[in-house]
Amino acid sequence: MPASANGPGQVVGGGVTLTGLVCPNGHANSPEHTACRVCGVPLPREPRTVVRPPLGMVAITGGGRILLDRTAIIGRRPRASRVSGNEVPQLITVPSPQQDISRSHLELRLEGWHVVALDLGTTNGTTLYREGYEPVRLRPREGMVLRHGDRLDLGDGVHLMYGERA
Repeated sequence: MPASANGPGQVVGGGVTLTGLVCPNGHANSPEHTACRVCGVPLPREPRTVVRPPLGMVAITGGGRILLDRTAIIGRRPRASRVSGNEVPQLITVPSPQQDISRSHLELRLEGWHVVALDLGTTNGTTLYREGYEPVRLRPREGMVLRHGDRLDLGDGVHLMYGERA
C-alpha cells in the first residue's frame, strides 16, 4: 500500500505525511510502536497515511522548551543555511557567556518518525548522554537518532533533554 498519493514524507497542506498507526483516540504513531506514545493504548496493526505530529519536546537548561514539529537549529546566534521545501527551521538561541557554543551549533532534524541530532561542525563539539551507555561525542555532520531521555551537552552549561511526548 503506498504511503500517500504524494509519496512518503511529502509535505501536504502544511504537514508531512507518513505511513503510521492511529490509536483509537486519534493519535498518530510510528509503525514501530505497539502502544500509543501519547495515551498508551494498544495500537491497531493496520498502517495508513497520517500527517506527522510533533515528535517530542526538548527541554533546555534554564527552562526553555522546543516543540519538535519541524527541524530546529540551536546555537548562540543560529542561522538556517538551507531551507527544504516549505519547512523553515526553528532558530533557537541559547546563552554562551564563554562562547563555547557555536553560532549554529546543533541541528535537530525530523526524518520520518525520528529526531536526528547533527553537530554542525563545531569547534567544541556536542556530547550525547544516553542511560546505560558511555557518553559519546557526536561526529561533525553525522546524524545520531535520539531516544527518549537522551541528553545533549552543548558546552557552557547548556544541556538539552529529549522526550518523545510533546
